[in-house]
Formats: sequence, structure tokens, C-alpha cells
Amino acid sequence: MSDCAAQCTKTISKNSLVLAVLLVETVVIILSLVFTILNLFNSDESGYKSYHPDLSEIVGYSLLQPIFVYQILWLASNIVSVISLHIQKPYIFFFTLIVPIIGLTLCVILLVPSVNHLVSHHFDVSGFFMGFVCALAVFVIAFILFTIAKISTFRKMVKNMKVVQTTAEKSPEDPQSEAPEPEPTRVKDPDEISVSFSRRSTMSMNDERFVPPPRR
Repeated sequence: MSDCAAQCTKTISKNSLVLAVLLVETVVIILSLVFTILNLFNSDESGYKSYHPDLSEIVGYSLLQPIFVYQILWLASNIVSVISLHIQKPYIFFFTLIVPIIGLTLCVILLVPSVNHLVSHHFDVSGFFMGFVCALAVFVIAFILFTIAKISTFRKMVKNMKVVQTTAEKSPEDPQSEAPEPEPTRVKDPDEISVSFSRRSTMSMNDERFVPPPRR
């Protein structure tokens, strides 16, 4: 149990930034999911339009059901992201990036007509719709930064995985055989050493030093 706790603490300390990002995302998803559930299951189309006349022109009642399904997928992808960080599986973490990136695209698609509706009505809209547009704009900007942080974490995970693989290749399981010890140098016996003598004279012969032999 202590080993598991130590491993969890190590994961949190190494990935504190991306875990904070996932926590903020999860809180936003849960809040939006509560709003979707209340309007989808506790109201009908006429009630939705009467309570949210401005929002219903941007997000129709028929879109609430696919949005609900997508919010569930997004929430599940965040949970899988935390698990992949803990077990250090970068490619699983990469696939969990796809769902939030699609969500960011959808938020931008919703933001453009929402701002257009706000401007065309000269900001004469309900307070709920005004808050919705402001919150959506802040979330889009923040989520771009969140995506950059996630991509940076993914690159770091891939780099760490390559380092581990390289280390494993350099240290094989089978121990290397020790190098044989060099044989001791054998001292030759004096009788075995062959001594050769040269018959040539080592004296330099020239005319100055040449002495003729005495005549008999």
C-alpha cells in the first residue's frame, strides 16, 4: 500500500500542471453536464425555448442529446488521461487528446454565432446568454493553453519512454563474460637464450690507423 501511495505521489509531483488542467476541465464539464441534463430530461422543447430564448437560437433542443453524449465521452477521456499519466503510456494519452481538441473546435463553432447574435441584438439579450458567451470565450482561450500544456506533457512522456528503452538495450539481461586473465610472462632459462657472435671486426679501419704487419 505504501508503494502505491509513493508512486501516486511521484506521478502528482511530476505532472502537477497537466493534472490541474484536467481538474479544471472536469469541473467545467460537470457543470455543463448538469445544465444539459436539466434541460434534456426535465424539460421539453417549448420549455427550453421559453427559459432560454437567446440560447435556443444558437443551440437547438435537438442538439442537447449529442452534446450530452459528447460530454460523457469528454469526462471519460479525462479519467483515462489521469490513468495513462500514472502508468506512463504516452500513446494512450495521445488518443485522449483527440476528444478535447474536437470539443475545442465545437466551442469555437458555438462562439462565432453567439457573438454574432450578441452584436446583432445590440447586446439586448438575457443575462444568462451574456454570461454564456463570456464564459465560452474565456474557456476557449484557456483551453488553447490547456492543449499546449497537454501536448508538452505528451512529448515529455515519449522522450522518457525512449530513454527507458535505450537504457534497457544497453544493459542486457545476460551478464557479460569476464575477460580472460593474461597469462604470466615466462622467464626463459639462460640455456635457452642463443648467443651469436659476429666474426666481423667492430673497429673502423682507415689509412691513418692502419699499421702494416711486421716483415719477417
